Amino acid sequence: MIVTEKKALKDIIKDFKNKGKNILIKRGVFDIIHPGHIYAIKTFKKHCDILIILIMSDELVQIKKGDKRPINSQEHRMKVSDGLSRVDYVYPDSSRSREEYIELLYYLKPSIVAVTKGDTKKTKMYSSKLWTLKEFSDVPGYSTTEIIEKISDRSLLD
Repeated sequence: MIVTEKKALKDIIKDFKNKGKNILIKRGVFDIIHPGHIYAIKTFKKHCDILIILIMSDELVQIKKGDKRPINSQEHRMKVSDGLSRVDYVYPDSSRSREEYIELLYYLKPSIVAVTKGDTKKTKMYSSKLWTLKEFSDVPGYSTTEIIEKISDRSLLD
């Protein structure tokens, strides 16, 4: 289910936590869904009762990945993510920085925050007594950037 109001998402999280459920939040781009995304989502779901995916804004993706990204709009990426069977809720994250994202996490108070393994700066910044920080490895062999480069290379050959 797509939830567009921050207060509504906070209420959903609070209600599930009051019922003893673990809520995991993972923020990401989720631009061109590939097997690595599916594996990651299956893995996230093994660690929680409720999985919430926060989809980064188009503006932040452009800052992080370059002006040709994302390929799909935030709205499109939210709809695709919402269609994945193990995803319970999708939220459009409008944070423009890690600091704003961390403020959002303190507002929402999930049980678990998922981060990519090996990013020690993120790990340190996202640590809190309010939630468990869970590191997950990227799936080798799958990369949206590599998919885009492959498509681009093929189109030059035509």
